[in-house]
Amino acid sequence: MPLPTFIIAGERRCGTTSLYRWVSSHPSVYLHHRTDLNYFIEEEIVGAREWRDGEADAERWEQTHSIEQFSELFSETEGRTAIGYKGADLLFWKPAHARMARYVPDAKFIITLRNPVDRAWSHYWNEVGKGREKLGFEEAVAAEKERARSSAYARNHLSYIARGFYKKSLEAFFEHIPPSRVLIITLEQSRKRPEETMDEIYRFIGVETGLGLDMAGTQHNENWTMVPRPWAELPVIKPLQGAYMTVTERLIVGLTKDTVKRRKARKYAQVIFRKPAGGIAMPGKTRSDLLNIYAPHVRALEAMLGRRFPEWSH
Repeated sequence: MPLPTFIIAGERRCGTTSLYRWVSSHPSVYLHHRTDLNYFIEEEIVGAREWRDGEADAERWEQTHSIEQFSELFSETEGRTAIGYKGADLLFWKPAHARMARYVPDAKFIITLRNPVDRAWSHYWNEVGKGREKLGFEEAVAAEKERARSSAYARNHLSYIARGFYKKSLEAFFEHIPPSRVLIITLEQSRKRPEETMDEIYRFIGVETGLGLDMAGTQHNENWTMVPRPWAELPVIKPLQGAYMTVTERLIVGLTKDTVKRRKARKYAQVIFRKPAGGIAMPGKTRSDLLNIYAPHVRALEAMLGRRFPEWSH
């Protein structure tokens, strides 16, 4: 019964997709073809795009999932010695921790983190692009606690600030997964020293170093969100934009089933009326406020892990 020997467990918007692509190039590694296989999270939460009140149905998850079912997902590992999968929400979603401890008690976990201020900003625009977020960034931050209190959907998808409290997430994670089976890297580290980072990961999961470095340093799952150009909101232009987007969307859906290719095509198609959100900078005061919020949490994380994160101070 094949089961994963390692899992890329998060955090969201910290380079997990790039890491997935990099690691999958190693000849001894098998990674499940779905780039975010959040098996251990309630299905009604994972793919939801519309607001949901209330909690996720944990009891139903137990009734509809099994180790045998999970193992079937890895039935064609092609003789690879390291079997893995990625779920970017697994670190943050606390119910998943005990489930993983039961299903894969010997697996190793790779966690990638980044400057929590940058992570929050990237996460916000990603949710805008997916249609889940309707508020401005500052409004969303102010509403975060209240929204999370009443909705598991909001807690998973709209927790821009809370996901950056890495020490809290790791403490919950370590209640079920021992630290000796967890490798923590940072997005800043992997960007500066990609090949060195990959060899560190390969040593950790038990495959030969020096191989599978072809993809190291490449970036994947960039922020695809596009925002309207000022003139595109004019009453005379809006109907034209709507008609144009309807036609191009039909063409894109008809041409490819690949979600990444569809995202790229939409981005290029929208450029007439929209511009990439990735070019929008966080207001200086907002960044300063968030740095102040995160500062004590970063210091606590440094004390916990015995390492410094100087890139996160600005």
